[in-house]
Order: sequence, then structure tokens, then C-alpha cells
Amino acid sequence: MGRSLFDLLRREDGVVAVIFAVMAIPFIAMAGWAVDYVRIQHVKEYLQAQVDSAALNAYVEEGRTADQQWALVEDATLGEISRQYQGNWARDVTLNHHYLSEANDMIEVTAHADVPLAFINLLPGIPDTQRVSVSAVAQFFAAKEVREPPDTSLLDPEAGDFNRLWMYCYWPNRPENDPDLPNRTRMVPFADNGGSTFTADFGEPPTHGELGRIYQEKIASHPLGLDGLEEGVWHMSKGGGNNQRKYDYMWPNCTEGSFLSFRLENVRFSRTQSQYWDSGAAPNNGGDKITGRFDYYTDTFFNPGSTTEQYAGLYGPPAHTNGQQKVDILETILCDSVQECRPASQGGIIPDHRPRDPQRATGSCEPGKYMYYGWEDRPDGLLGQSRDWQDIAWTDRDYDDIRIIIKCPTFETVGERNSRLVQ
Repeated sequence: MGRSLFDLLRREDGVVAVIFAVMAIPFIAMAGWAVDYVRIQHVKEYLQAQVDSAALNAYVEEGRTADQQWALVEDATLGEISRQYQGNWARDVTLNHHYLSEANDMIEVTAHADVPLAFINLLPGIPDTQRVSVSAVAQFFAAKEVREPPDTSLLDPEAGDFNRLWMYCYWPNRPENDPDLPNRTRMVPFADNGGSTFTADFGEPPTHGELGRIYQEKIASHPLGLDGLEEGVWHMSKGGGNNQRKYDYMWPNCTEGSFLSFRLENVRFSRTQSQYWDSGAAPNNGGDKITGRFDYYTDTFFNPGSTTEQYAGLYGPPAHTNGQQKVDILETILCDSVQECRPASQGGIIPDHRPRDPQRATGSCEPGKYMYYGWEDRPDGLLGQSRDWQDIAWTDRDYDDIRIIIKCPTFETVGERNSRLVQ
């Protein structure tokens, strides 16, 4: 019996088969894993190409809303994925999107799909499908806005408050209250109802004189130059009282992604008292003792592909509470000509009765047309007395305390589509 056991141990037939059977298991598993991996990567790469395309094509075309544009993109993308795989390699495909800014100029698109596994799922604990997820972020750059200077001949000298208008560039896709990346830049004064003279430099960036010095100083102070600074290039070349001030400023040439907007600076009870125009104080003349400086911003922007003005601002400080409230302080009316943008009593279409609710233009501000802006320097609905103009809550609601007419913008486009993948 001992010899039989020794003979058995010396025999080699069948050992190779045993060894091969043992080694085949990991080899087959590796081969199966490779096949499934190639399938997963193929689906992932294809889905990535599809979400990239979907993100770029979500650019809102003129005449469509963002929801309408996305519905077209979603149908086309899901249809292409279904045609490619017919449910075999990519199952339960979902496509989602959300806009990352109020202006709908940045979108994130994500896609998910289940990829059936053919081999590796034979191992214990491996599911039958592998979830694949991809995403893409695209930013739509509105074509560069080109503006002509506004007509400021309709300034109202009868208001009791001092009103000064500022121009600035508004960036709708920038975050609020970021000191390193302000969403209002290049701000300069360009009109007031105190009789001041304003001279604009519309050419190349100034290189000489005081404007040139200020320009060089500012562009050196921020990596983005004027696009990273709230205050633009301007200075008071001559001071003094009413009808004596002279301002020089550099036209805020808003770069791609920003839009020309307006700020109304209101200083109560001080139109004829220039000593209060640039300080934090203001006279009250026995009013309700609530005086000071108030700022109202339009934060104007255009959605990509649209010529209808939108406003993210028009908020102002309430009288006796913290925070801000939305105010009806601006009237906007579209006109086909400058003559049409005159008060009704002068043959135009601008209403001139009081009190009234302000109109807000909703049509397209197309090249060749004009936009009328009329400000009421005191918004309706403030808390306090409203017996006469010296009370903070008093307003005549005529929306003509400061009025300007500006030609609708044209947009310089580069290439066929103003959008690019961000990530």
C-alpha cells in the first residue's frame, strides 16, 4: 500500500489540466472585465460627446424661451443616443440640465445611463449593470454690445432733489458681493440736474492728461483692468456750485459678457445746494429728518440671442427697515424715432400726466429703435409722511425727474455661435 501511494504521487498525467483549470478562472475574469470595460468606456465617451453638444446647442435662439430651446435639444439628444444603442449598451438614459446664472448664460448638462455587464457580473457581488454619469458646462457669450451716447437734453431742473446719473457695465453671470470680481464695473457720472457739464472720451484709452493718468493707474491695480473695478475713469475738471462743475470721463466700453446699465444717485432736498452733492449729508429744511443719499441700479442685461432688455436691479432702500425692497422707480418705453420719444404734449408717445404707474418696455430693442428712460427720484410706497415734498414719502409719480433717450444697441458677433465649453 505504501508503494501504491508513492507511485500515485510520482504520476504527472492530469496535473496540467488541473493547473489550467485553476488559472483559467482569473484569465477569463480579466478578459471579461476588459470586454465590459471597453463597453463602459465606449458608452461614457459617446455620452460625453452628446452632453457637450447639448450644452452648446442650449444657446437660446431669438424667438424662443430657454425652456423651449432645451426641449428641442433634449429630444434631439435622447433620440441620437437611442439610435446609437437601441437600448442594448445604454439603458434608462436620463438627461438633465440647470442654468448656473440668472441670465441663463451658463448651463450644466448631465447624462446618466446603465450599461449591461456581460462577463464581470458573473463574479460574486458584481451587479448586472454599471451606472455611467457624465456632465458638461457651457457658457454663452452674448455678442459684444455696441452703444451710442444717450441724449440727456430732457433733464428736469424742477426737481427739489439733486439727481445724478451714472453709467456702468453690468455682469449678470458674476456673483453678488465679490470684492475681487464686481458685477458692476467702469462706473462713471454722465449727467445731473444741477447744470454740470460732462465731456466723454469715446476713442482709444486716454494716454495723456488727467484721464490718461487715472486710466494707467486703474488698469495696473487689477488683473482684469477696468473689468475688475467698480469705479471707471473720470474726474471733476472744475468744481464749484451750480452750473459751474465740469466732468471728464472715459466712455464705459462694456466688453463681452457685460451690458451698459444706469445708476440714479438721489440726494434729498439739495438740487440748488451743491455743497451736499458729494458728501453724506443733505438738508432737510424742517422735513421728517430722514435725509441722505439713495442709489438705484438698473442692472440691465440681454439674454443670449434676445434683444429684449431685462433688469436685475431696480431695488432701493426702504425708509425705516433694514435691507432693500423692489421699487417702481423707472419707466422705459420703446420708440421708433427720437421724435417719438418725446412727451405726448410735444407730439410724442411718452405719457406726461401725473400720478401714474410707470410703463415697462417688453418689446425688442432692435437696431434703429430708441429706448426712453424716465426716473422718478422718489419711489412710491416709502414709509413716512407725504404731505409735501419735504417729507421722505412724498412723490408726484410723474417719472420725469431725469430722462434720457438712448439708441438701441447693436451686437458684434464673432463666429457662428457665441458659446463654449467651460468644463
